[in-house]
Amino acid sequence: MVDLHGRVAIVTGASRGVGKGIALGLGEAGATVYVTGRTVDDSRLPPFLKGTTVQQSAQEVSLRGGVGIAHPCDLGDDTQMEELFQRVSREQGRLDILVNNAWSAADHILGGYFFETPFWEQPLSLWDDLMNVGLRCHYAASRWAARMMVPKGEGLMVNISYYGSRHYMNNVVYGVRQGGIDKLSADMAHELAPFNVCSLSLYPGVVRTEGMVAAASFDPSIDLSGSESPLFVGRCVAALCWEKDRSAYNGTTLYTADLGRLYGIEEENGFRPERSEGERR
Repeated sequence: MVDLHGRVAIVTGASRGVGKGIALGLGEAGATVYVTGRTVDDSRLPPFLKGTTVQQSAQEVSLRGGVGIAHPCDLGDDTQMEELFQRVSREQGRLDILVNNAWSAADHILGGYFFETPFWEQPLSLWDDLMNVGLRCHYAASRWAARMMVPKGEGLMVNISYYGSRHYMNNVVYGVRQGGIDKLSADMAHELAPFNVCSLSLYPGVVRTEGMVAAASFDPSIDLSGSESPLFVGRCVAALCWEKDRSAYNGTTLYTADLGRLYGIEEENGFRPERSEGERR
């Protein structure tokens, strides 16, 4: 059984979706989890996102057996990023796990041009937003995390990515972002390896986030059968944290479905997701 009592984690973009599931999975294993994100007030959110705040996520982490600590933070702001890591250092004196999950694409998706619109017809702000909150902030967070992990000689950095880095998916900027995350993971791993700090990319499958479930309710072409819950992704991350020797994973890209099979991880109903057709390419 995975036991992360005494371990300290930061999960970015954890007010909802995959990030929240990861925070819950770590909490379920007993970790202390700093839940970061920008959403502190759900009054202006659509109905399917009510209750998705950093405070609510932190409370649910605690209810599952961990220690959830809400830390509202705009990860595109370097000062706020620094304050986050200073707080963790001051309160815990250590950091064992960093999960970089944040991204900023909601407005672009709602704009109706995110999916397969030619790049020359998309706003330049799409590049800025996906690269700033989603690649630059991953780099910045990893930089601060390394300053805590390297002296201790142990740590794990997980960058949430997707197999869209390997073939065309959604749009040009999206693919470049995913490829950049994977390269970031690999090159950081090269520099972190001598200090026993592991850096890797993790590919979830199709995940039943709040947005995906809402979209599937009115779009019959969206098939969520065989999909993963956010909590399943979190349980996979928890298993990686519990793994004593992560050297074979350093600098690699891993699939949650493969980790589920390797570590015997299941959904709450006992189902074990497999790779989708796209992931098997």
